[in-house]
Amino acid sequence: MIPVIIQLGPLPINSFGLLLVLALLAGWARLVLDLKWAGEDSEQAERIVFWAGVGGVLGARLAFIASFPQQLLSDPVGAVFGGAGFVYYGGLLGGTLAVMYLIKRNGASVWKYSDLVTPTLAIGYAVGRIGCQLSGDGDYGIASELPWAVSFAHGVVPTAPGVRVHPTPVYETLAALLIAFILAHLIRSRRFSVAGQVMGVYLILTSLERFLVEFVR
Repeated sequence: MIPVIIQLGPLPINSFGLLLVLALLAGWARLVLDLKWAGEDSEQAERIVFWAGVGGVLGARLAFIASFPQQLLSDPVGAVFGGAGFVYYGGLLGGTLAVMYLIKRNGASVWKYSDLVTPTLAIGYAVGRIGCQLSGDGDYGIASELPWAVSFAHGVVPTAPGVRVHPTPVYETLAALLIAFILAHLIRSRRFSVAGQVMGVYLILTSLERFLVEFVR
């Protein structure tokens, strides 16, 4: 695996951080398309993605600290600023609250925008999970002898020598891309007439994906 992409003097460029930036860019590109299609101001995409990123990172980190307070006690700097240690649902909640505040402040419909951002959320998650795979941050699965099982001997959270595990971040990337395709189809086909229903589908599909992956994590 590749926890560090390149070392610029004393500054390491971590694969997780780089893929997080790429996830935001991919989400922004998708959101621009969806806002233009819906006749909304596409310039809102930059602000939405920025605040989603800020709220998501803060929420994910705070959720990690709340889940593992011993990490904060034993290594305060690493727990707050380390390259690993993010909880997805905390990130989803933090990003959602930040974007809801932005949309309401601009006087737009929160439910309408919540539907339009669902493909962006799924695509961003798919790209971000590639960062987890490259860094080996502990999100991998249980031991496996399957042909595509991998070892994270040099990951941020390394596996034991000689042990291969399920590459669950890859599973989640593929699932998230499929979910993004389904959501985009639902939006463009206007299958739902009530604002907020596509967001409901996103939450159901994402929860199902997470539930199934946990069997091999």
